[in-house]
Amino acid sequence: MDLIETIKFDKAEDLFDHIVPWRNNPDLHDFVFRGHGQESYELVPTALRPELSDWFWDLYAAKPIDNQWQWDHWQVRAEYSLLRRFYRLADRMGLEVPPSPSVREGQAADMGEVLFMLSKSDRMWISPDLRETAALAQHYGVPTRLLDWTYDLFVALRFAFEDAIGKDGCLAVWALDKEYLTLMGTANQIFVEFIVPHYANNPNLSAQQGLFSLWPITVQSLISMADNFDAGGQATLVDRRPLNALIEEQMGDAQERKVFKKFILPCSEAVPGCRILERLGYGAARLFPGYGGVARQILSGPRLRAGSARTNE
Repeated sequence: MDLIETIKFDKAEDLFDHIVPWRNNPDLHDFVFRGHGQESYELVPTALRPELSDWFWDLYAAKPIDNQWQWDHWQVRAEYSLLRRFYRLADRMGLEVPPSPSVREGQAADMGEVLFMLSKSDRMWISPDLRETAALAQHYGVPTRLLDWTYDLFVALRFAFEDAIGKDGCLAVWALDKEYLTLMGTANQIFVEFIVPHYANNPNLSAQQGLFSLWPITVQSLISMADNFDAGGQATLVDRRPLNALIEEQMGDAQERKVFKKFILPCSEAVPGCRILERLGYGAARLFPGYGGVARQILSGPRLRAGSARTNE
């Protein structure tokens, strides 16, 4: 059974008519949402996207030789190092950071950070005490293996529409049945987890009703190098499959209903879609509270008009 129900629309108005809550068609009460400016974009976190690997390793500034960066333990090392640097610098600047003993206790060490982390963790990555830090870092653009979602479908539509302006092809909005997966998780070993950070000190995340999904993995120990190889002597490679593929493999014959919905719309409808959302109160000023969001909404006017002119050509 395919996990994804794909629904295509020709016009933005048709999509909105389909999803308005008073129609209950479809019933999306238990779902979370994610917008993509292109239908082809997959549900792969930033840190795991193959096309961004050079950028990711430039951030880490220590790319292994001979393609060893494709090994799982190197990937985890790089992700941990970036989170540690984010945590330490934010802390030094007097910003509030989540409690994270595995980073806090090792702040003075500049070498061996992964060995320290492995000795303190429960060998799951991302370790529980680092997940709020990872969510905070992810929200501000640091690449992690978290995937952004929102409880608010209109927020996901806004991000999809904005990213699709001026592009060819189709945009997509994904809907994931979070509550069903959570209920199925223990019985069927569906490993996806959901992280909802504290909204109190993050007005953007609060306005966007954001949360994150995580497919945790078992950390490969650098202390015992044998753990980095399978029975055939091959290094364990990074699993870069999209979330839907991971869930489908894990569920197997336990699939009883569609876990994902995917709404498809031509990119040429992005500007009309943005205009509808602004009339509903979902402009940049709402998604990014403060003066920056107000300015962003005002300055988006010429871009929307330019997109409208392109649509009408």
